[in-house]
Amino acid sequence: MNKASEKLRILLPSSGSLADGAISFMSKKGINIEKESDRKLVGKVKEFPDVEIFFQRSGDIPLSVDRGMGHFGITGLDRYLENCEGSRNSYVVKDSLKFGDSKLVVAVPDGWIDVTSISDLVEVCYEFKQNNNNLRLATKYPNIVRRKLEEFGVTNVVLVTASGGLEAAPMIGYADIIADITVTGTTMKENNLRPLLDGVLFDSQAAFISSNDIPSKLKKTSEQIIKKINL
Repeated sequence: MNKASEKLRILLPSSGSLADGAISFMSKKGINIEKESDRKLVGKVKEFPDVEIFFQRSGDIPLSVDRGMGHFGITGLDRYLENCEGSRNSYVVKDSLKFGDSKLVVAVPDGWIDVTSISDLVEVCYEFKQNNNNLRLATKYPNIVRRKLEEFGVTNVVLVTASGGLEAAPMIGYADIIADITVTGTTMKENNLRPLLDGVLFDSQAAFISSNDIPSKLKKTSEQIIKKINL
């Protein structure tokens, strides 16, 4: 996608759990999106002729907005904070759009019957250290996980960054435990993993994000959009 300039670009999830929720949310805010077919990845807004909609993978939207390829976007708050927290190029307009609820949780193998809490995990880390080893944790969210584990006093952990199939990591052997986003916990359970009782590291919802680089000729429209989003 070229650098956003001619029209105000809003990036929305193209598929997954956030896709339908994003369209519905925008409609409720009086921003009705039209596109020629379900497969079309470009749309328009009847109420705003100078706005164009692009559909992307939810995980790509934070960096697309942060790098100026879109002016606004809807994505998971977890995705934005993992990739762009502290950036001067973008910011969160609204961090809770009332859909897309999920939790980033620490889960351990069912066989770890004595490990049910974060405090138990601290002890496990100590035992690993005593044996000159590090506990390995697979996750797609190394930045958030590292920060939260430090807050809980969990140290001596090596984070293994993975893009998918985290539930298989302990079985395959490239990690001992995982930290991943879940809604119901079903996939973890089916793969013999169990979330710690107090192992929620982060509660996430869909969020509306904005670039800090919006051309002056689009400022009026952008302000109108933000006003609708915040109603």
